[in-house]
Amino acid sequence: MAEVAGLALGIAGIAGTIDVCIKCGKYLVQACKDYDQTDAIINELCVRIEICWSRIASQLEIVKELEHGLNEDDQKLQTRILRILRSKLEAAIAAISKSEKYGSSKRVKALHFLSLRETLESTVADLESWQQRFEPSWFQVIKTAPPAVDQVLQNSPKVGGRNREEPAYEGLKFRQAFGENRSDLLAEKVLATLETEPILHCNAVFATKKEDNKRFILDSVSSTNVTLRDARQLASRLRDSNPFTFGTLKCRGIVRLPKKESLVFVFRLPEGYDKVQSCRQLLLSGYMPHSLTMRLKIARQLVTAVYYIHLYEFVHKSITPETILLLGQSEQTNNDLVVCLVGFQLLRHVETPTNTSKANQKDSVYQHPSRASGAGTTFVMQHDIYSLGVCLLEIGLWQSIVHYDSGNPEISSNLQDLNPEAIKEQLVFLSRSELRVTMGDIYSKVVETCLTCLDEGNTEFGDPRDFEDDFGVEVGSRYIKKIVEVMSVINY
Repeated sequence: MAEVAGLALGIAGIAGTIDVCIKCGKYLVQACKDYDQTDAIINELCVRIEICWSRIASQLEIVKELEHGLNEDDQKLQTRILRILRSKLEAAIAAISKSEKYGSSKRVKALHFLSLRETLESTVADLESWQQRFEPSWFQVIKTAPPAVDQVLQNSPKVGGRNREEPAYEGLKFRQAFGENRSDLLAEKVLATLETEPILHCNAVFATKKEDNKRFILDSVSSTNVTLRDARQLASRLRDSNPFTFGTLKCRGIVRLPKKESLVFVFRLPEGYDKVQSCRQLLLSGYMPHSLTMRLKIARQLVTAVYYIHLYEFVHKSITPETILLLGQSEQTNNDLVVCLVGFQLLRHVETPTNTSKANQKDSVYQHPSRASGAGTTFVMQHDIYSLGVCLLEIGLWQSIVHYDSGNPEISSNLQDLNPEAIKEQLVFLSRSELRVTMGDIYSKVVETCLTCLDEGNTEFGDPRDFEDDFGVEVGSRYIKKIVEVMSVINY
């Protein structure tokens, strides 16, 4: 593959870089197949590489077709991300190639297989990490592309067969979600078929359908805070949501309860995921993750979920550990959790006028100080990013800043008597001190960036008035560059 690596350096443009990446990827997959019968662990790693590459290759082919329609910022973003992929693929190929020559003695073979496992484990981690970095920008490209992209998606090579997890299919459904007004109102009798259970420290409830044992999450919102139009639009856009990609559950629809002045979102849980906890519940449970990797996985998924809520053209306005669900399977440990956002009690479409609702003391900790001034403040996407920063701080430290010792939520004693600006200063201090010791410089910098995203001196996001374009596309691009990308490079 030396000639491929050399060729890469002489090719300019996104299409050329993609061609080189695809050649490298095919070579890597074939190299893995040469070893996939070596032992069970190596075989599993090779399969994971092949599955991951299949999805990446499909997405790259689509980007290649859309290159000339990308704006300058998207071109720069894609070029930077693709160069990273190319270097990772070339490094993986070089490492595997080194392992091809080994002696015949048992000891040498054993050392070889150990080295090969480590190489493949590193390759899997690199590819999956890169995909987490690339995918948000890919969906942004799909969303903002001209109408011709629909034909590209429909005609794209059916890598792995056309199915609901195939990127072209997901991309097509994602675009359609912005143009369809599908029926999403459900009859009130739907709720009568469900048996519900509370989720600790969460307003949403777990529900099971009696006749077929299907599982749902019911999320009730006040119709005085959330307009029916916004609720229906979100339900429509989340109809085909893949929780493993977007961090939001598929929405079957909403039920209107006029007498209670409420709307109920009916979300479908993915098959087999019957263990549901709120993030607050896990933080207060006394359970301590066995490694920093678990905290990082939860944090990365949360970062992704917030990004996609904004890409769907909504602001959440209530991101706290109570509105973050952690989904698991009964037989699995807490190390393999899927993060999904719920708690849309203050949801608003980006074009809908700001709805004002006074936060309780608990939720006020997650609100930027500028929101404490009341009705005069216009809610912008950066306010969600601030709330995200507070949650990332708690996840990184694995400490809850809200407690339920007396049954009612109370914020930590060291924050109780502080005004909103002083609370923010204390949180920033924690991100620069304790968090840095626990999670390292990069993670702590991400949290600080979130907490200071509305500060005049913050050049990462800056003045929100500079980004009042196309539903915050500019904010989204900066979010990818300064938060999603940075989180993806952390490795423990």
